[in-house]
Amino acid sequence: MLTVKKPKLIELDIVRAFAILAVLVIHGTSEATVEIPIGSTSQALYLGINKFSNFAVPLFIFLSGLVLFYRYIDDWSGKQAVTFYLKRVKQILFPYLLWCVFYYVYNQWIYDPDNLHWDWQELLGMLPWSDASYHLYFMIIIVQFYLVFPLLIWLSRLWKGFMNSLVVIGIAVQAASYWYEHTVAPFEHSASLCVTYFSLFTLGGYIGVHYQTFANWIQQHIGWVLPLSVLLGLSFMGMFLTEQSSQIRFTGIWYTVIFNVYPMFAAMSFIWIGRKMLQYAPKLSKAFISLGAVSFGIYLMHPALLSYWRTHVTNATGSILHYHAYTISAFLLSLIVPWLLVSLYGQIAKWLRLRSKRQPQRGAA
Repeated sequence: MLTVKKPKLIELDIVRAFAILAVLVIHGTSEATVEIPIGSTSQALYLGINKFSNFAVPLFIFLSGLVLFYRYIDDWSGKQAVTFYLKRVKQILFPYLLWCVFYYVYNQWIYDPDNLHWDWQELLGMLPWSDASYHLYFMIIIVQFYLVFPLLIWLSRLWKGFMNSLVVIGIAVQAASYWYEHTVAPFEHSASLCVTYFSLFTLGGYIGVHYQTFANWIQQHIGWVLPLSVLLGLSFMGMFLTEQSSQIRFTGIWYTVIFNVYPMFAAMSFIWIGRKMLQYAPKLSKAFISLGAVSFGIYLMHPALLSYWRTHVTNATGSILHYHAYTISAFLLSLIVPWLLVSLYGQIAKWLRLRSKRQPQRGAA
């Protein structure tokens, strides 16, 4: 049975661009939230920007669910499952191992060059929970989702009720894991477990299955979805600022709920924004599409540049204006250099593929 090839959702590259920009903002402002005197205007500004950008990783997880279900809901089989896993080994597992090795050596060279060494046992111990670098935990989460995805897509194809209940099932799984962690036993690596983000993945999956219906729905309801997204982001940011500046304390459930609900509505808003940008701002869209297309490479590479900048470029003038310039420069460095390098790599790889296809086979007449 032939499967109709679905059109590429170009607006999702724009959404990826917003997500990777948020990642860079979080990592670029992380030191500023603690280096500047706590409670000062500048420190509060950096903390607010940092927390407002916390939709980043959940948004990438949402996109993974959306793309996978959109692609495979009408095209899944045992053979397809084998192909699926072979692709993921090539696209995720190999890069993960390669970059773990890179950061294992690189971070030693950056922070402790006199003790530069190679220890297989130490390196292997870092792999299960991405201890080679602080940002690689996302790949551990995605691998877990790839492991459970075949079961989810099989059940969705087998039983329409399961497919239409994806969001409820995701919330139930996440709520159960939260209950277990807070009443029975805490998870040692909860931030790296897929159950911590399950509702985001299944919401993305549900939208992927019903994408055109969703596109029509968001067009009609963006008038309240977008303002609610901003309000949720401001609420998440406000909780941190409130706790820092007063004696008010929020329980963990508040952070957990808003941490998940905020990126859900932000994701829907960004999809609408992406579609509108394609329609009304083609030149700006082209830049965002380019950024989104290389977002994975930027994600892998940018901590190396941030670490190099922070250890080799000093800012000791004491001027807050100089500190702002220093922080903004680090952000721009972590954005522009990987963007250029990954784009160049893509162009070279494309040229080599075309060149190999044009070369006549040996022995041909």
